[in-house]
Amino acid sequence: MIKPSIFLMILILIGFVVGIITYNQSPLLFSLLIQVNYFVLRGDYLSLITSILVTNSFTDFIFNFISIWVIYYLFGSKAGKFEIVVFFISGILGNLLTLALFPPFTASAGASGGIFGVLSFYIIDDMLQFSRLDWNGLGLLIIVFVLSDIIPGVNYVAHIGGILGGILLALGRKRFLTTHYQK
Repeated sequence: MIKPSIFLMILILIGFVVGIITYNQSPLLFSLLIQVNYFVLRGDYLSLITSILVTNSFTDFIFNFISIWVIYYLFGSKAGKFEIVVFFISGILGNLLTLALFPPFTASAGASGGIFGVLSFYIIDDMLQFSRLDWNGLGLLIIVFVLSDIIPGVNYVAHIGGILGGILLALGRKRFLTTHYQK
């Protein structure tokens, strides 16, 4: 069975290939696959999901691909298939914040919101599991956030949305497990 992190890496690769092909062959289709706030406000809601994967930027692709691999190396997909849920819900939350906070003609694409969601989920989940504050994990999250957001054109709002999504999902998972599986 393929690990969820590896599955996400494959989806990110496919999204990059689709992004390159559509950008070069059909720019209109490309603009409907990434998030253009103007289009979303006029009903292109599917792009809130497709834009999480589709990008035509090699830099964006390679950073996202490697980031998921590093998260896999650190955490081993221990959340199972729920990792995929965290990735997409966090990415969508980041996209919704982008929609709410940026002007209508803002375009956004890439998996980083979902990736920040997965990273923050695992860090918070570990803290909840071991009932301790993990300064190393929080430090890692802050360093990665700051370093990724000094690059021009990076959507820091999507990153914040992803982090919030990961935190909320870790807290919700802990509450669900505590409520439904108490000893």
